[in-house]
This record gives sequence, C-alpha cells and structure tokens, in this order.
Amino acid sequence: MSRARAFAGRAYAPFPWIDHEVVKLLVSETATNAVLHAGGGGFDLICHSPMGGSIQIELHDRSRIEPLRRPHTVWDSHGRGLELLDLLAPGWSVVPTLTGKGLIFSLEAKPCTETVSPPPTTR
Repeated sequence: MSRARAFAGRAYAPFPWIDHEVVKLLVSETATNAVLHAGGGGFDLICHSPMGGSIQIELHDRSRIEPLRRPHTVWDSHGRGLELLDLLAPGWSVVPTLTGKGLIFSLEAKPCTETVSPPPTTR
C-alpha cells in the first residue's frame, strides 16, 4: 500500500491544486481493501491526468466481489474505507471488468486559499 500511495503522490506532485494528502489516503484505503478483501491478489492503479479541475483514480483487483461496508465501533481501527470514499469522493463507483472489478473515484481540485499581499509601498 505504501508503494501505491507513493506512486499516486508522485503522479500528482506537479499539480499544487490537488489535495495530495486526500489522494494518498484514498489510494491507501482502496489498495488495502483490495489486498485484504479481494482474495489477496495484486491490483492495478491508474492515476489519470487532471482534466477540467478534477482527477480520476482507478484501482483494479482480481475479485468480482463488491466492497462491503463493515460494522465498526468508534474504537475500531478498521471498517471506514467506504465511509471515507463517501465523504471525500462522493459518486465513487465499482465496475465489473474482464478480470475482476475496478473501483473508480474522482476528486475535485481544492480551491486556492492563499492570498498574496502586495508589497509595502515606500515613500
């Protein structure tokens, strides 16, 4: 999962308007789910180039079983991956493929919140 997270971080490093921490979090969550819950097989990660203010990321695994919401308590350290997708990438989807399935999510560009003050005037 750390390799997938690092790959996504490098893929979007040239684009400062993308929230890199959210990208890495969601890639890590989806990759972990693929390894733990999709039969332990490998996965493929596709990071699409930014277009129109958003990016799309696909994670393909070798299982046809759709992700399941897992019950958890406030103290559990697992079971929140789909909740994170719902919150940070609403509209994510799962599509069947010839070899398993793909989980696809999109992220909108974060708004620029930095303001630049003009230099002080001298008299």
